[in-house]
Amino acid sequence: MAQRGTTAVVVVTEEFEALARTMAANAGRSGLRVHALPYPLETRTESEVRAIAIGHWPYLLAALGVDVADE
Repeated sequence: MAQRGTTAVVVVTEEFEALARTMAANAGRSGLRVHALPYPLETRTESEVRAIAIGHWPYLLAALGVDVADE
């Protein structure tokens, strides 16, 4: 996506944030946007995961360049 000039965000859990940033830097993409969700997710209830998703949605949109004030 980055080679095409398309806005991209990598979504990972906090456990893998450093790895994602290192891999992006090693690939020459140190400016890649990384959004970290809480870790772990698999031990949480569905309602907790949904609440996390809803809470992070505006930040993910903003990272993609969407003006969340218009949403």
